[in-house]
Amino acid sequence: MHAARLALICLLACWSFGASAADLALQDQDCTKILERWAENPKSVPKRLVDACKDQLAQPAAPVAAAMTPAPAAAIDPCANGGAGNVLCWGPWASLAPAAAGPLVSLAMPEPHGDCDVGSGLADRCRVKLEAAAEGPPGYIVAPCDPGAPCGFATFVSGVTSTGDVESTSFKRFDLAPDGSRFVVDPGGSNPVNSVAMDTNFQWREDEYENMRANGTAGAEQSRAIARVIRGGEGEYIELAADIWAHGNRETRAGNSGYFAWGTATSASGLSLLNGEGISLTFAGPMSVNNATNASITVDFGSQAKWTGNWTNPAWSFGAGGSVSGANLLSDPAQFTSNVQSGSIVQGALLGEPGRVQGIAHLIDVRLAGQGHIKDVGLLHSRYED
Repeated sequence: MHAARLALICLLACWSFGASAADLALQDQDCTKILERWAENPKSVPKRLVDACKDQLAQPAAPVAAAMTPAPAAAIDPCANGGAGNVLCWGPWASLAPAAAGPLVSLAMPEPHGDCDVGSGLADRCRVKLEAAAEGPPGYIVAPCDPGAPCGFATFVSGVTSTGDVESTSFKRFDLAPDGSRFVVDPGGSNPVNSVAMDTNFQWREDEYENMRANGTAGAEQSRAIARVIRGGEGEYIELAADIWAHGNRETRAGNSGYFAWGTATSASGLSLLNGEGISLTFAGPMSVNNATNASITVDFGSQAKWTGNWTNPAWSFGAGGSVSGANLLSDPAQFTSNVQSGSIVQGALLGEPGRVQGIAHLIDVRLAGQGHIKDVGLLHSRYED
């Protein structure tokens, strides 16, 4: 499903660069998808592409030209000169209290200009928006989570330092092996990042979490994860996890990295139980990109479950609220506080089962008046009370 959607995005991108019907032959099945998208949202497809597809359906099919994707650029080596203070160079565990800190993605940035739906040029920021739209239903930044299935969210940047310019930072779905030995960024996507097998080490903390350090190499490839985790089953599996991931080439330091929040989405039976009891649960915890930001979300379960939340940083704060659909939380634009600008989104998922460890993995993509653009992911924790 994701591959088909991204193929459609590729076609749209190629045509937006100014191709004509002679430059790019279309197959009937591609034109059918394009016209379906055009019927749903006429502004989402260039008119010349719609006209070409209408003509194409009356002609024999022709092969589609392959789209080329540039290779990622090499990143600066964060471990040069000993890498003092950089958690990815395996500094002391004291750097993880309570969550792995790093340079802030939440920097004030100017608003983008231009129209990503029409025009002869397609900038990188437009391609990111189109790919994000292909991932899930309207309103969601990435595909929502299925009840009872592993689910997480991650920031995604070039290089292995886990942080980058806010406008070049994107969001992806994230999956972690139950023992922490592997991860996948953008599972089911067109270009997922698969870690190599990693050895894991767990150390107890004074709070409810443990510290997990995972590291693995396969040839020149290297994968790392530094996370606070909650394990179940006498330490046999991870129930909740959050903080840093990185994967790249040890020699060139080219790769990708970011922050994540992960768990297993609440099952359909667990959701039915919570909604049937009509209880309220509050989840709280630090964000991962900027752990000076603390979040709190209260979910009111029932026949029409809803949620409200607030995010507080020494420099800013905002509030939001919205609906609960299955295990998924999505913000309602009308419920943001007045300092939140148009186009902002909060997306999350309920994790865990009633009577056991429960949490929320979520992402925030908000623009605040006087503060600029903020992107972050966070793991919030709560325990069910009888």
